[in-house]
Amino acid sequence: MFYHAFRDCDLAVMSRVWADAGIVCVHPGSDVLIGRDAVMRSWARILTNAVKPEIKTNILSRTRQDGMAVHVVEEFITPGGRKKPSVSVVIATNIYRLGDYGWRIIEHHSSPPFKRKLEKHEGARTIQ
Repeated sequence: MFYHAFRDCDLAVMSRVWADAGIVCVHPGSDVLIGRDAVMRSWARILTNAVKPEIKTNILSRTRQDGMAVHVVEEFITPGGRKKPSVSVVIATNIYRLGDYGWRIIEHHSSPPFKRKLEKHEGARTIQ
């Protein structure tokens, strides 16, 4: 749901995928955001009036244990609305906690990879 909300620029859905408390978010090149209000304000700035991007993902690692899940994901983001779009590659770690309302994100940390080649883009999955 996280990547669907991101791709669809849907702030309401993005709000539902995050836990109610104890959350942390780091966007590429950004400082750490702690707490639901700060995190949701940042997503509102990113998603409001944005042109829908194309997002492909490649899951690099997945671990689940004791009501927690950690996904390390390679993201390939192509901004929408540009005549000559370029693909941004980002490595993200998403941590989920299982609660009364299902799996919710508690931490999202994303940053550009160090000297990562774009060839892996071909095996990535488009979010639909």
